[in-house]
Amino acid sequence: MSPKVYAPNVHLFAFVLQKAEEKEKDWLWKTCDEIIHKILHEKFNLMQLLDLEKEPDNPTVSLIKADEQTEVAPVEGAVTFDNSSNNSSNNSSKISIHGFAYPLRLYDSYGLWLNLRRPQEENGQRTEDVDIQLLRQLNPENCLLLNGNKNFLGETLIITAWLSSEQDPQNHKALKNLADECLKALFPQSYIIPPFARSDTLFGSPIFEYGLFSQLSNYRHILVWFFSHPEAEEKFGFYQEQLFDLFFFRAKVVEAFRQSRQVYQDTNQEYSKIEEEIKTLEKFGNQQLTECELDQLSEKLKTLPKTALDYANLLRYLEAYQNTIAINSLDYADRLEQIRGMIKDEDISFLEKFSLENCAYFQEQIKADLGYFHHGSSLLDKAIASIRGRVAIDRAKSDRIAEEKKEKSDRNLEITILAVGSAIGSAGIMASSYALVTKEDPVLPPFSTAHPHRFTLSICYSLLFGVVVGILIWGGDKIWQSYKKGTGNREQGTGNKK
Repeated sequence: MSPKVYAPNVHLFAFVLQKAEEKEKDWLWKTCDEIIHKILHEKFNLMQLLDLEKEPDNPTVSLIKADEQTEVAPVEGAVTFDNSSNNSSNNSSKISIHGFAYPLRLYDSYGLWLNLRRPQEENGQRTEDVDIQLLRQLNPENCLLLNGNKNFLGETLIITAWLSSEQDPQNHKALKNLADECLKALFPQSYIIPPFARSDTLFGSPIFEYGLFSQLSNYRHILVWFFSHPEAEEKFGFYQEQLFDLFFFRAKVVEAFRQSRQVYQDTNQEYSKIEEEIKTLEKFGNQQLTECELDQLSEKLKTLPKTALDYANLLRYLEAYQNTIAINSLDYADRLEQIRGMIKDEDISFLEKFSLENCAYFQEQIKADLGYFHHGSSLLDKAIASIRGRVAIDRAKSDRIAEEKKEKSDRNLEITILAVGSAIGSAGIMASSYALVTKEDPVLPPFSTAHPHRFTLSICYSLLFGVVVGILIWGGDKIWQSYKKGTGNREQGTGNKK
């Protein structure tokens, strides 16, 4: 037989960013309608009660229309409960459920506090204790666990109940077992219940927290709070505004840290790629780069700046989440101080632990991540500068060698043209001089006359002139090349001194 509790309540605190696409802007309110319909089988239209533009300059305001003269939308209905522990032949009975929906604008977000409860009194009479299995009727199809919206910030689910006369509020072990049983009753059998985190007292009554940050991808924040005296319930209502804010700031902190873990994974992958890029640069060594290697490095100069930009954006995302956590941590601590200011020496150590330990850990973790990953930006900057300098130097050397080869080729071509021209010129001289040979003045064998023939003299003078001109051209070219080489060496020496 399942244990019984008195007047159990389920409180859902859910939050979503205001920024949303047109089709998702009313997601939270429609989700509220769906939850109430699934549980109570009653039609509920929260949107018709809302004024989303109400008091736009007020950062925190109930969104119920002013003419409704209330801040909450009442919820009433009944659930069918099969009380198998009852000995009567008909174990099914209708159990009335009351509650409210409290829609709120919180700064840049919307919040919803949905309460569903077994009333403490009906018709002026105290209601009976109920089996904790009733909780399952308040969460059909696991409808209290919200998801499916990228702007959803998170939720806090609280089960509150009065202990029955059979339960000892000082028996911590028994209360822990009762809290576990309440969660098993609330969720479907196939659902993996969030692991137990810690227990404490809040406003003098025992409270149990479920959900571990080490399982952040599946994290759910669930509290089971047993009232052992009226003070706890009264203070829950008295501090409702501060508690609503606390759960909101908490959700923003947790969501920011959760998203930072995804960015951490992406940044870590990019960092590994950067290290691989640095390693590939080592294969080029210190020798003169080939044209193919120069082209490869030139391509890297095109891709690495984009890699650096993407990497810098990831670091900025981490910094943004770090700032979000810091800001909302301060707001969380401020609300704690408000509670302390309302009643002196209020024991809120249970709520304070998140601010002192978890928020501090989240910020230190991201700070460590940034310290590690900032080295990647430095590596990229140095790699880009190194490649740019290497390509510029080796490209200049390659261009100079190509230019020298071209100059040598051009000079050889000029010499060839000169030789061919000289040959053609010589042939022309020979042809023009041949007219000096006549029958009256024939060419005689060498040394047969005291004076050389005019043809012979013409040929000799032409050859001598050609040799002299050739020597002048050749010598002038050598002198010019030596001059250019000497000038280049002097310029290089001056550059090295600088």
